[in-house]
Order: sequence, then C-alpha cells, then structure tokens
Amino acid sequence: MVLPGNEIPALFNYKNEGASILFKLPEFDGRNLNGMNVCIVCSSHLEKEETKHIRIKLTNYTKGFTKNFRAVAINLVKSCEDHLWQGHISNNFFELGSEDEVELIVDCMNTMTVKKNGVYLVYEQDEARHKAKRGLDSDDEAGSSCDTSSKKIEN
Repeated sequence: MVLPGNEIPALFNYKNEGASILFKLPEFDGRNLNGMNVCIVCSSHLEKEETKHIRIKLTNYTKGFTKNFRAVAINLVKSCEDHLWQGHISNNFFELGSEDEVELIVDCMNTMTVKKNGVYLVYEQDEARHKAKRGLDSDDEAGSSCDTSSKKIEN
C-alpha cells in the first residue's frame, strides 16, 4: 500500500530515522507472532527510474542468521512529495521468536531515499479478535464517512 505522507503511524511499535531499525521483540506471553507490518517514509530520486521492488533484510542476532525478502512495490512513482509504503511480512518467512534481537534494513535499490521506518507486530490472537469484532459490526450499511459531495478547490 502506498499513500502520501511523512510520518509513521502512531500504532507502530518500533520507529527509527533512516533505512534501518534495531529492536528486541517482547516476550510473547503465549501469543503467536503472525508477522509484522513494515512502514517506510520515502522520497523519490526524480532523476532515477521508478521503484519496482523494495528489499527487506532482517538479521536475527539472537539466532545468528540473515534473511532477505523482496516485496513488490508497485505504484511508487517519481514525486516531489514524501510517501508511505506499507507491507506485511509473514513470520513463516523470518521465524522470529520471543525476545529475539533483530535488525531490519529497507533497501530501495538506490531509486528512493528511506527517511523513516517502523514495525508493527501482528499476533494471531489479535487478528482473530479483529475478525470477530468486524463480524459483529452492524453499521456496514450506514455508508462511508467520506464526504462525496463535490467541492471546488482553490489554489
């Protein structure tokens, strides 16, 4: 997902400036880590080609391994404005454990500058709770909260 913006959302557990972040996972307390959402604030290099891929390198210092994950980043086009990119990576790929110390590095292959990054941990139990809550919501037919009336924008 790509959106205009220049701040990592507040719900992200870990945040850092630049393309890398070092953090220690919490104790899982009986929960199963499903994966992580990764968010970056990036800016285009206008003279370079469009970004097609974002590579994520994760080093697990506790278990002593490094893995690379290539996420397709479609629609990251040249722009003068900062953008947020967000993707989800399954823990089936990284196999992170409770209290592992890890470093995540985002590589845009020299087509963008990564200004900030953030990680949000997603647990299976949290996803099940959210799905159950959505099933109980009865206001789906209330419509969107977006204002669809046409407005004239003046510069």
